[in-house]
Amino acid sequence: MKGFSGFTDGSFNVSKSNIDGIGVMASKGIKKGELIGTAIDDEVGVKSSTQLDTRTILGRSLNHQNSENAIQKSEDNSLNVYAKKSIEKGEEITINYNNAPSYVSKNTEGYKEI
Repeated sequence: MKGFSGFTDGSFNVSKSNIDGIGVMASKGIKKGELIGTAIDDEVGVKSSTQLDTRTILGRSLNHQNSENAIQKSEDNSLNVYAKKSIEKGEEITINYNNAPSYVSKNTEGYKEI
């Protein structure tokens, strides 16, 4: 699979993962605490409808690791992803699914995208 680029500010691209399927790779060095991008762009909509999926390409592509290098923060009706530690160019960006908000579903089959 050829990677995608240009999402958010160019800090990541989506390509083949060594973890599972596709993943999010750092396209530049990312400093600890730096915003990587938005994973969900309408938290209120997703919380109010069990059939609504407002994940971005970032949110759809992040893989799980127990020792994740990124965290999610709820801000201004969005779920944003920040570097938990410095991430090197080419390194896969991961989150710990166990730390995701309760409204985030692991199974989005049947959801409609807005």
